[in-house]
Amino acid sequence: MAEQARLRAGRRVRQIGLCLLGAAAAGCASGRPAGGAPGGGPTGTDAPAGVRRGDIAAQSDTYKVLQNLGLLANGVPLPFTGSIAMLPGPVADSSLVVVSLSFPSQSFSFVREGDRFRASYTVAIEARQNGAVVSRTETNEVVRVVSFKETQRADESILFQQQLSIPPGSYTIGVLIRDGSTSRSATQEKQVVVPRFGGRPSTPIIALEATPRSNAATRPDLIANARSTIVLGRDTELPLYLEVRDSSPAGVSLHVAIRDEKGAALWQDTVVLPRQGKGNIASGVVRVPVANLGVGIVQAAVWRTGQADTATQAVLVSFGEDLPVASFDEMISYLRFFASSSRLNTLKTGSPQQRAQAWAAFLRETDPIGMTPQNEALRDYFLRIRVANERFREDGSAGWLSDRGATFVALGEPDQILDNNNQGQQDLTIGQRGRMQAWDYTTERLRLVYQDQSGFGRWRFYGNGAAAFQTALQRRLNR
Repeated sequence: MAEQARLRAGRRVRQIGLCLLGAAAAGCASGRPAGGAPGGGPTGTDAPAGVRRGDIAAQSDTYKVLQNLGLLANGVPLPFTGSIAMLPGPVADSSLVVVSLSFPSQSFSFVREGDRFRASYTVAIEARQNGAVVSRTETNEVVRVVSFKETQRADESILFQQQLSIPPGSYTIGVLIRDGSTSRSATQEKQVVVPRFGGRPSTPIIALEATPRSNAATRPDLIANARSTIVLGRDTELPLYLEVRDSSPAGVSLHVAIRDEKGAALWQDTVVLPRQGKGNIASGVVRVPVANLGVGIVQAAVWRTGQADTATQAVLVSFGEDLPVASFDEMISYLRFFASSSRLNTLKTGSPQQRAQAWAAFLRETDPIGMTPQNEALRDYFLRIRVANERFREDGSAGWLSDRGATFVALGEPDQILDNNNQGQQDLTIGQRGRMQAWDYTTERLRLVYQDQSGFGRWRFYGNGAAAFQTALQRRLNR
C-alpha cells in the first residue's frame, strides 16, 4: 500500500517522512522527520510521447521522464515535481484544479533555530486564459526538522497542495517556487483543459490520503501523489480517488482500466462509487493491485457506460524514485554488474505477484542503510551507469557496456590511472602499438590494461584483462 500519512485534525498538515505541508500550513509543528477501452468503451489518451518502457540509458534524467509523463518537474537549481488534477467545483459551472507539489529537503536552505533547523519557501500559482490571470494564490510556508541530516534528504518528502476554483476552459497553469533564504527559484507551466463536469468522472488522483467528500460545496480532504509514481516492491496498491457529480442514491457505476502504452488492458473492473451522505457527490477510492501492472508508463482510464468522455491519468510504475523506467526483464539485464546470476535468476521466475515480492526482498537484502527510504547501493550503481554512458560513449554504442565502462560500473573509480599520453608513463607502450591505459584497484590487487590500437577511441581489454575483470567481478558479487 502507498506510504501512509497522518492527519492532524483542524490543520492541513500531514507528515510523510519529513513533513507534508498543505495550503494553510505554517510548518511541521512537531518537528518530527517527516487505446480503446476493453469491451468497446471510449478511447483514452495515449501514453505521453517520448516516454516508453525500457532503455534506462536513454532515460537517465528522472525529471525529463516525469516531464514527459505530463507532470510539472524541475531539476537544478530548485528540484520539485508537481501534478495537476481536476474535480467538480462548488457550483455546476465550476471546477477545482488541484495542484500538488513535492520537494526534497535539499531544495531549500535551512538555518539553525534553537535545537532545530528551519527553512521557508513561497509558492505562487496562477491560472491564465488568453494572457489574463483568472485566479492566483501565493503562500508562504515554513519547514522545521530536528537534525541537520534531515536537511540533506534527497527524496521528495516535503509536500504542498493548493486548490483553485475556476470555470471550464483552456488555461495555462503557472507555478513559481522561491527559496526563502536564497535567490534560488523555479518555474513551470502546463497547458490544461478544465472540463465541464456534469456527470463526467473526475481525474483519477493517486491518493496518499483521501476522505471521500459528500458535497461539491466543500473542499476535498485529500493529498495527491505529486510524482504520479508507484514503486514496485514497496507499494502493493495503486489508490485512485474518483468523484462524480451525481445525487443518485444508488451511487454511480464506473468502468476503470489500466492500460499499457499500446492500449492493452493490464487490469480492468467495474466499480460503484457510493453517494456520500445526502450530498451531490459520489466518491471513493479504487485500489488497483500493483503486481498486475508490470513496470513502466501506464494509463489509468475511467468512464461511465454509454458516455464518450474518458478521464485519464498517466502513472509511472517504477523500481524506485531514483531508477528510470524499464521493463522487469530489462531491469534484470541492467543489474548484471550489481548482483550474481543466481540471485538475479530468483527475480525472473514466478507470477507478477511473486516477482513483486521477490523484488521487495531483493531491495531489503541489498540496502546498506535500511533506515533510509532509498537503497543507496542501487542509487549509486545506476548513477555509475549514467556517468559511464557519458564518459565512455566513444568506446561503444552503450558506454556502460564497453570494457572501461563495465569496469567503472562494476568496480567504481580506479585508485590510479596510468596513460601513455601522460608524461612519465611511456613505459606502458613498450613493445606495443597504439595508446595504452592502466587502471589500478588497490583493494582488489588488480591492474587492468586497455588498448586503443586504432587511435579512434575504441578501448579494449589488453592481454588477459577480460578474464581478470570477470574474476574480480565474480569475487565481488559473491561476497
